[in-house]
Amino acid sequence: YQYMRMIGMTTLKAYKDNILCIEGDFGDKTTEAGIIIKSSIGSDEGIAPRWFKAFDVGPDIDWVTPGQWLYVEYGRWTEGFTVKDDRLEEGAKLWKVDPEACMLISDEDPTQNSTNIGSLTRMAKWDGSINN
Repeated sequence: YQYMRMIGMTTLKAYKDNILCIEGDFGDKTTEAGIIIKSSIGSDEGIAPRWFKAFDVGPDIDWVTPGQWLYVEYGRWTEGFTVKDDRLEEGAKLWKVDPEACMLISDEDPTQNSTNIGSLTRMAKWDGSINN
């Protein structure tokens, strides 16, 4: 990734095949019925894929656009980091995810309902192509 300065704005830009994500799904969930499902991070059950929202994608990535959600294989993302970017709230974390580890794509936020993945719209194959 690289920084671009444009007329007083600070903007982070992904390059090549990089995917930068926000809103990593690492926390507790509350269902629409008000049931709290505790996070499994720190336990054996925490070794699981996670959802991330695409923030910026490099020009070599043509199968995902910013705003879509990616389901990423466990551990195939960087440690969360903060950067100054005028499009982000102060303190918001970013993660760089491995494009080859993206297993599913959703146009809607799948983290809003922790037990239903029926809103998934496409599935990524291991060869990187998309199956509509």
